[in-house]
Amino acid sequence: MRNNDARLQPDKSVSTRILNEDYFEELDKKLCRFKSLRAEAVELSKGIIGDNLLLEDQFFTSALGKIVDVLDGLSIMLRERNVSCSGVLLRVQLDNLMRVFAAFISEDRKKFISSFLEGTPINKLKDNDGRLMTDGQLRRRLTLYCPKINKVYKEMSGFVHLSASAYEKTWWLIQDNVINVAIGISAREELNPKLLEIADAFIYFVELEFELLDKVVVSKSVADEELRNKSILNE
Repeated sequence: MRNNDARLQPDKSVSTRILNEDYFEELDKKLCRFKSLRAEAVELSKGIIGDNLLLEDQFFTSALGKIVDVLDGLSIMLRERNVSCSGVLLRVQLDNLMRVFAAFISEDRKKFISSFLEGTPINKLKDNDGRLMTDGQLRRRLTLYCPKINKVYKEMSGFVHLSASAYEKTWWLIQDNVINVAIGISAREELNPKLLEIADAFIYFVELEFELLDKVVVSKSVADEELRNKSILNE
């Protein structure tokens, strides 16, 4: 198909093309890490619940449950080489991370947890700077610890909304002003690097969330010990 529209540019990803057989070999390594992250999520949940179930345990373990669900779905989408759905699921993980982070910077964690469980949107609650915890505010605060989140968030948002990401995936210029279109067929191999980037980013942001949740496990262990000692004193 001849290109009569100046908006289409030559496919710049050709130089980083990864053949499908090489893609699946690399993907298998990353999915092994997915599997271990899934097991870690279960263990973290056990540590958070501990010996005494508290309201905040339900919040944090709900986040872990969502990680597992997204991880399972992303594993399938990466094997199918579905770029759009993979990007959307990475964005979901970023949202999950930001909302767990919100508990750490909230004005009052107990109030934050109880309000959340009652159905109050997080963007209606304030952080410890007195600002509403909108997505933008959570990203700004989290950027201090993780500078790359802004770039990844914006890029993955392009898969959530109809944007240039969908346009560039569907239409691309090859050579001699000839354009290709792909709808309903397997993604071209030039998109394999992006799929592997998504897998790596997912691992990175899950590990970052686990660092936060490790602190919750430690805190819960201390709380369980205090409750245990109080119970002994009351006997």
